[in-house]
Amino acid sequence: MSGSWGVVHQWVYPLTAFRTSRHFHPVVLSAARGLIVSRPVCYNVKALKCVANTVTDTVVATNDSYGHKEVISVNSRLYDYLLANVREPEILRELREETATMRGSQMQVSPDQAQLLAMLVQILGAERCIEVGVYTGYSSLAVALVLPEGGQLVACERDAKSLEVARRYYERAGVSEKVKVKHGLAADTLKSMIQNGEGSSYDFAFVDAEKKMYQDYFELLLQLVRVGGVIVIDNVLWHGRVADPLVNDPKTVSIRKFNRNLMEDNRVSISMVPIGDGMTICRKR
Repeated sequence: MSGSWGVVHQWVYPLTAFRTSRHFHPVVLSAARGLIVSRPVCYNVKALKCVANTVTDTVVATNDSYGHKEVISVNSRLYDYLLANVREPEILRELREETATMRGSQMQVSPDQAQLLAMLVQILGAERCIEVGVYTGYSSLAVALVLPEGGQLVACERDAKSLEVARRYYERAGVSEKVKVKHGLAADTLKSMIQNGEGSSYDFAFVDAEKKMYQDYFELLLQLVRVGGVIVIDNVLWHGRVADPLVNDPKTVSIRKFNRNLMEDNRVSISMVPIGDGMTICRKR
Protein backbone atom coordinates (compact mmCIF):
# COMPACT_ATOMS: atom_id res chain seq x y z
CA MET A 1 0.00 0.00 0.00
CA SER A 2 1.16 3.53 -0.66
CA GLY A 3 0.38 4.76 2.83
CA SER A 4 -1.45 4.19 6.10
CA TRP A 5 -4.63 6.13 6.60
CA GLY A 6 -7.05 6.10 9.45
CA VAL A 7 -10.64 6.93 10.19
CA VAL A 8 -10.76 9.90 12.52
CA HIS A 9 -13.96 11.58 13.66
CA GLN A 10 -16.04 9.68 11.08
CA TRP A 11 -13.83 10.63 8.14
CA VAL A 12 -10.83 8.97 6.52
CA TYR A 13 -7.55 10.86 7.00
CA PRO A 14 -3.83 10.05 6.88
CA LEU A 15 -2.55 8.84 10.24
CA THR A 16 0.63 10.85 9.83
CA ALA A 17 -1.39 14.04 9.49
CA PHE A 18 -2.63 13.62 13.05
CA ARG A 19 0.62 12.69 14.74
CA THR A 20 1.63 16.35 14.65
CA SER A 21 -1.85 17.82 14.59
CA ARG A 22 -3.27 19.77 17.48
CA HIS A 23 -6.58 18.05 16.64
CA PHE A 24 -5.29 14.47 17.06
CA HIS A 25 -7.15 12.41 19.65
CA PRO A 26 -5.07 9.39 20.83
CA VAL A 27 -8.07 7.21 21.65
CA VAL A 28 -9.78 7.72 18.32
CA LEU A 29 -6.50 7.38 16.43
CA SER A 30 -5.64 4.16 18.26
CA ALA A 31 -8.98 2.67 17.33
CA ALA A 32 -8.44 3.62 13.70
CA ARG A 33 -5.00 2.08 13.18
CA GLY A 34 -6.42 -1.14 11.80
CA LEU A 35 -7.86 0.44 8.66
CA ILE A 36 -5.43 0.80 5.79
CA VAL A 37 -6.49 2.66 2.67
CA SER A 38 -4.51 4.53 0.07
CA ARG A 39 -6.00 8.03 -0.01
CA PRO A 40 -8.55 10.00 2.05
CA VAL A 41 -12.13 9.15 1.20
CA CYS A 42 -14.74 11.48 2.63
CA TYR A 43 -17.61 9.23 3.60
CA ASN A 44 -19.40 8.73 6.89
CA VAL A 45 -17.93 5.67 8.60
CA LYS A 46 -21.32 4.15 9.41
CA ALA A 47 -22.00 3.74 5.69
CA LEU A 48 -18.43 3.22 4.50
CA LYS A 49 -17.18 0.08 2.84
CA CYS A 50 -13.48 -0.06 1.91
CA VAL A 51 -12.32 -2.84 -0.40
CA ALA A 52 -8.55 -2.95 -0.92
CA ASN A 53 -7.36 -4.53 -4.14
CA THR A 54 -4.02 -6.17 -3.35
CA VAL A 55 -2.84 -5.91 -6.94
CA THR A 56 -3.53 -2.23 -7.62
CA ASP A 57 -3.78 -0.83 -4.07
CA THR A 58 -7.03 0.75 -5.22
CA VAL A 59 -9.70 1.44 -2.64
CA VAL A 60 -13.37 1.55 -3.49
CA ALA A 61 -15.78 3.40 -1.23
CA THR A 62 -19.54 3.31 -1.43
CA ASN A 63 -22.16 5.11 0.58
CA ASP A 64 -25.37 3.13 0.77
CA SER A 65 -27.34 6.13 1.99
CA TYR A 66 -26.67 7.96 -1.28
CA GLY A 67 -27.29 4.97 -3.52
CA HIS A 68 -24.81 6.00 -6.18
CA LYS A 69 -22.11 4.18 -8.12
CA GLU A 70 -18.90 3.17 -6.44
CA VAL A 71 -16.35 5.95 -6.03
CA ILE A 72 -12.73 5.05 -6.58
CA SER A 73 -10.01 6.50 -4.37
CA VAL A 74 -6.97 7.65 -6.34
CA ASN A 75 -3.71 6.28 -4.97
CA SER A 76 -0.26 7.27 -6.25
CA ARG A 77 -0.14 4.50 -8.85
CA LEU A 78 -3.53 5.36 -10.30
CA TYR A 79 -2.76 9.08 -10.21
CA ASP A 80 0.47 8.45 -12.14
CA TYR A 81 -1.65 6.65 -14.73
CA LEU A 82 -4.03 9.60 -14.88
CA LEU A 83 -1.17 12.05 -15.41
CA ALA A 84 0.29 9.82 -18.12
CA ASN A 85 -2.96 10.38 -20.01
CA VAL A 86 -2.93 14.17 -19.72
CA ARG A 87 -2.00 16.02 -22.90
CA GLU A 88 0.47 18.45 -21.39
CA PRO A 89 2.28 20.69 -23.89
CA GLU A 90 6.06 20.68 -23.53
CA ILE A 91 6.15 24.35 -22.49
CA LEU A 92 3.73 23.62 -19.65
CA ARG A 93 5.78 20.65 -18.52
CA GLU A 94 8.89 22.82 -18.38
CA LEU A 95 7.07 25.50 -16.38
CA ARG A 96 5.67 22.91 -13.99
CA GLU A 97 9.10 21.40 -13.38
CA GLU A 98 10.72 24.79 -12.80
CA THR A 99 7.93 25.79 -10.42
CA ALA A 100 8.42 22.55 -8.48
CA THR A 101 11.83 23.85 -7.38
CA MET A 102 10.38 27.11 -6.05
CA ARG A 103 8.98 28.09 -2.70
CA GLY A 104 5.21 27.73 -2.61
CA SER A 105 5.13 25.20 -5.46
CA GLN A 106 2.13 23.51 -3.82
CA MET A 107 0.06 26.46 -5.04
CA GLN A 108 0.43 25.35 -8.65
CA VAL A 109 -2.58 23.56 -10.12
CA SER A 110 -2.12 19.99 -11.29
CA PRO A 111 -1.80 19.07 -15.00
CA ASP A 112 -5.24 17.46 -15.03
CA GLN A 113 -6.75 20.64 -13.58
CA ALA A 114 -5.03 22.78 -16.20
CA GLN A 115 -6.30 20.48 -18.94
CA LEU A 116 -9.86 20.82 -17.62
CA LEU A 117 -9.59 24.62 -17.54
CA ALA A 118 -8.34 24.69 -21.13
CA MET A 119 -11.15 22.35 -22.19
CA LEU A 120 -13.79 24.57 -20.56
CA VAL A 121 -12.41 27.61 -22.38
CA GLN A 122 -12.58 25.74 -25.68
CA ILE A 123 -16.10 24.42 -25.05
CA LEU A 124 -17.27 27.95 -24.23
CA GLY A 125 -15.53 29.39 -27.26
CA ALA A 126 -14.18 31.92 -24.78
CA GLU A 127 -12.29 34.95 -26.06
CA ARG A 128 -12.10 37.09 -22.92
CA CYS A 129 -10.88 35.49 -19.69
CA ILE A 130 -9.76 36.50 -16.21
CA GLU A 131 -7.49 34.72 -13.77
CA VAL A 132 -7.30 35.76 -10.12
CA GLY A 133 -4.10 34.38 -8.61
CA VAL A 134 -1.50 33.60 -11.27
CA TYR A 135 1.53 32.42 -9.26
CA THR A 136 4.08 31.32 -11.90
CA GLY A 137 1.50 31.14 -14.66
CA TYR A 138 0.83 27.42 -15.20
CA SER A 139 -2.97 27.62 -15.35
CA SER A 140 -3.00 30.98 -17.15
CA LEU A 141 -0.59 29.66 -19.77
CA ALA A 142 -2.79 26.59 -20.30
CA VAL A 143 -5.72 28.92 -20.95
CA ALA A 144 -3.76 31.36 -23.13
CA LEU A 145 -2.53 28.52 -25.33
CA VAL A 146 -6.09 27.66 -26.39
CA LEU A 147 -7.41 31.20 -26.80
CA PRO A 148 -8.23 32.15 -30.39
CA GLU A 149 -6.43 34.88 -32.30
CA GLY A 150 -7.40 38.17 -30.67
CA GLY A 151 -8.34 36.46 -27.40
CA GLN A 152 -7.31 38.04 -24.12
CA LEU A 153 -6.61 36.88 -20.58
CA VAL A 154 -6.39 39.37 -17.72
CA ALA A 155 -3.93 37.83 -15.24
CA CYS A 156 -4.13 39.27 -11.69
CA GLU A 157 -1.20 38.60 -9.34
CA ARG A 158 0.32 40.56 -6.47
CA ASP A 159 3.67 38.75 -6.22
CA ALA A 160 6.24 40.33 -8.53
CA LYS A 161 8.75 37.48 -8.32
CA SER A 162 6.19 34.90 -9.42
CA LEU A 163 5.11 37.14 -12.26
CA GLU A 164 8.66 37.27 -13.57
CA VAL A 165 8.49 33.53 -14.17
CA ALA A 166 5.01 33.75 -15.67
CA ARG A 167 5.99 36.52 -18.07
CA ARG A 168 9.05 34.59 -19.22
CA TYR A 169 6.93 31.59 -20.13
CA TYR A 170 4.22 33.68 -21.80
CA GLU A 171 6.99 35.06 -24.01
CA ARG A 172 8.48 31.64 -24.73
CA ALA A 173 5.07 30.23 -25.62
CA GLY A 174 4.30 33.13 -27.93
CA VAL A 175 1.17 34.23 -26.05
CA SER A 176 2.41 37.48 -24.46
CA GLU A 177 0.05 39.53 -26.62
CA LYS A 178 -2.90 37.53 -25.32
CA VAL A 179 -2.07 38.00 -21.62
CA LYS A 180 -2.60 41.34 -19.93
CA VAL A 181 -0.73 41.10 -16.62
CA LYS A 182 -2.13 43.13 -13.73
CA HIS A 183 0.35 43.37 -10.85
CA GLY A 184 -1.42 44.33 -7.64
CA LEU A 185 -4.37 43.41 -5.48
CA ALA A 186 -6.87 41.48 -7.57
CA ALA A 187 -9.91 43.07 -5.91
CA ASP A 188 -8.66 46.53 -6.89
CA THR A 189 -8.04 45.37 -10.46
CA LEU A 190 -11.51 43.84 -10.78
CA LYS A 191 -13.20 46.94 -9.35
CA SER A 192 -11.30 49.10 -11.82
CA MET A 193 -12.41 46.89 -14.71
CA ILE A 194 -16.04 47.25 -13.62
CA GLN A 195 -15.67 51.02 -13.33
CA ASN A 196 -14.20 51.08 -16.83
CA GLY A 197 -17.39 49.60 -18.24
CA GLU A 198 -16.19 46.02 -18.73
CA GLY A 199 -19.15 44.45 -16.96
CA SER A 200 -20.70 41.33 -18.52
CA SER A 201 -18.00 41.23 -21.21
CA TYR A 202 -15.93 38.23 -20.09
CA ASP A 203 -16.57 34.59 -20.91
CA PHE A 204 -14.49 32.75 -18.34
CA ALA A 205 -12.76 33.34 -15.00
CA PHE A 206 -10.59 31.20 -12.74
CA VAL A 207 -9.92 31.94 -9.06
CA ASP A 208 -6.97 30.47 -7.17
CA ALA A 209 -6.02 33.19 -4.71
CA GLU A 210 -6.50 34.34 -1.10
CA LYS A 211 -9.14 32.01 0.34
CA LYS A 212 -10.61 34.55 2.74
CA MET A 213 -11.37 36.76 -0.27
CA TYR A 214 -13.24 34.15 -2.29
CA GLN A 215 -16.68 35.64 -1.75
CA ASP A 216 -15.44 39.13 -2.66
CA TYR A 217 -13.75 37.87 -5.82
CA PHE A 218 -16.85 35.92 -6.77
CA GLU A 219 -19.15 38.92 -6.40
CA LEU A 220 -16.87 41.07 -8.54
CA LEU A 221 -16.46 38.40 -11.20
CA LEU A 222 -20.23 37.90 -11.41
CA GLN A 223 -20.39 41.51 -12.57
CA LEU A 224 -17.67 40.99 -15.16
CA VAL A 225 -18.73 37.61 -16.60
CA ARG A 226 -21.57 37.45 -19.12
CA VAL A 227 -24.72 35.37 -18.74
CA GLY A 228 -23.74 31.85 -19.75
CA GLY A 229 -20.13 32.52 -18.80
CA VAL A 230 -18.20 30.33 -16.38
CA ILE A 231 -16.35 31.02 -13.12
CA VAL A 232 -14.15 28.24 -11.73
CA ILE A 233 -13.05 28.29 -8.08
CA ASP A 234 -10.07 26.22 -6.90
CA ASN A 235 -9.33 24.60 -3.51
CA VAL A 236 -12.97 24.17 -2.51
CA LEU A 237 -12.19 20.86 -0.74
CA TRP A 238 -9.15 22.41 0.98
CA HIS A 239 -7.13 19.23 1.57
CA GLY A 240 -10.20 17.65 3.18
CA ARG A 241 -10.25 20.17 6.02
CA VAL A 242 -13.67 21.50 5.05
CA ALA A 243 -15.13 18.10 6.01
CA ASP A 244 -13.52 18.02 9.46
CA PRO A 245 -15.67 19.85 12.05
CA LEU A 246 -12.65 20.11 14.36
CA VAL A 247 -10.71 22.24 11.88
CA ASN A 248 -11.78 25.86 12.23
CA ASP A 249 -8.87 28.03 11.15
CA PRO A 250 -9.85 31.25 9.29
CA LYS A 251 -9.14 29.93 5.78
CA THR A 252 -11.05 26.70 6.29
CA VAL A 253 -14.00 28.53 7.81
CA SER A 254 -14.00 30.98 4.88
CA ILE A 255 -14.03 28.20 2.29
CA ARG A 256 -16.82 26.34 4.12
CA LYS A 257 -18.89 29.51 4.23
CA PHE A 258 -18.20 30.22 0.57
CA ASN A 259 -19.21 26.68 -0.43
CA ARG A 260 -22.40 26.99 1.60
CA ASN A 261 -23.20 30.35 0.00
CA LEU A 262 -22.70 28.91 -3.48
CA MET A 263 -25.12 26.09 -2.70
CA GLU A 264 -27.81 28.68 -2.03
CA ASP A 265 -26.89 31.12 -4.83
CA ASN A 266 -29.51 30.99 -7.58
CA ARG A 267 -27.50 33.35 -9.77
CA VAL A 268 -25.34 30.43 -10.88
CA SER A 269 -25.54 26.75 -11.70
CA ILE A 270 -22.76 24.83 -9.96
CA SER A 271 -20.83 21.58 -10.02
CA MET A 272 -18.20 20.76 -7.40
CA VAL A 273 -15.61 18.49 -8.98
CA PRO A 274 -13.13 16.38 -6.94
CA ILE A 275 -10.14 17.15 -9.14
CA GLY A 276 -6.91 18.46 -7.63
CA ASP A 277 -7.89 20.09 -4.35
CA GLY A 278 -11.48 20.41 -5.51
CA MET A 279 -12.89 22.84 -8.06
CA THR A 280 -16.37 24.32 -8.33
CA ILE A 281 -17.55 25.21 -11.81
CA CYS A 282 -20.17 27.98 -11.81
CA ARG A 283 -22.24 28.99 -14.85
CA LYS A 284 -23.84 32.42 -14.62
CA ARG A 285 -27.59 32.30 -15.22
